Amino acid sequence: MLNALVLSGGVALGSFEAGICAALEAGGGPRPDWVAGASAGAVNAAIFAGNPPEQRAARLRQFWEGMAEDPLPGFSLFFGAPMADGPLRRAHNRAAALQSLLFGRPGLFMPRFLPEAIMGRAPSLYDLTPLRRRLPELVDFDRLNAGPLRVTLVATDVTSGKRVVFDTARGTRIGPEHVVASCALLPLFAPVEVEGRLLGDGGLASNAPVDLVLEEEQEVLCILAELFAAAGAPPGNLSGSLARAGDLALGNQTQRLLEGHARLLRLRDSLHRLAALVPEERRTEPEVAALLAEAGPPARAIVLRIGYRAPPDEAGAGKLFDFSRATTADRWQAGEEALRRGLRKLAEAPAPGPGLVLHDIET
Repeated sequence: MLNALVLSGGVALGSFEAGICAALEAGGGPRPDWVAGASAGAVNAAIFAGNPPEQRAARLRQFWEGMAEDPLPGFSLFFGAPMADGPLRRAHNRAAALQSLLFGRPGLFMPRFLPEAIMGRAPSLYDLTPLRRRLPELVDFDRLNAGPLRVTLVATDVTSGKRVVFDTARGTRIGPEHVVASCALLPLFAPVEVEGRLLGDGGLASNAPVDLVLEEEQEVLCILAELFAAAGAPPGNLSGSLARAGDLALGNQTQRLLEGHARLLRLRDSLHRLAALVPEERRTEPEVAALLAEAGPPARAIVLRIGYRAPPDEAGAGKLFDFSRATTADRWQAGEEALRRGLRKLAEAPAPGPGLVLHDIET
């Protein structure tokens, strides 16, 4: 059975799936054979695959803690960590998001000068050059491309609208430019030219490219990190409404991919049962043989979807830019705990039959 890890996009929410990766390494399994990602998930995937197992968690922590910062310098030193919830924590989170939007994040992005944005010389509000420069410090790209893990990253062609897939198993040599292209969410970040194409964020096509993994093998165990929960509470304000819209759009995108593959596996199972009713002498007829070949061998897929549901005091629509130390640490810990719960659920589940079996874990 193929073991796969799929990491979705979500800017600062990516620290949640970094916690998943760290717990997966600490727990000893299931060891991924394949890691796929988009946007922030592409960054985590590159760090994960571009380091030996014993260094993966440390490199991920180096990346995420290197960007984390208190919105009020010295606040934690004098007053301690912010409260876990309540109005003060809500204000802290919103201040952290505003800080990122105004000043950028070290090692990730920096704001462009306003005149450039107004006059159209730079088609984005922020510049991802800091990420492009930092990636070689965290990722051994020789190991990523020739190591034991298959790596797949996705981007979106902003001209044709098509999904673009970079896959080390299909001859692509992935470099920093491929990772940055997968993160280039318009209009925040400018599209990146790679191999003659102008590419934007992979999440514009498939924020969690789980379909690539499910379509590849007949038997697969996939751990899927979903950073946008489709199910959630009704919003209480305008910022919450905007955040909820993002959760619905991207969370339902993933749900449709899973539902589509479940239908495909059910159809294959039906064809296998139908084939048993076809007389042996008719199976060699060209038309019948072609139809039976569509079934392929019996297939099954087990998907452990680990979803991040933002707590009530997160920064609403600004949660994507909340890189505060407290929130980054909370999300990392939530990812670790969710992965451990998910592995226990898998261990306790009965042996699956053909088809797609979905296990859901949410924070």
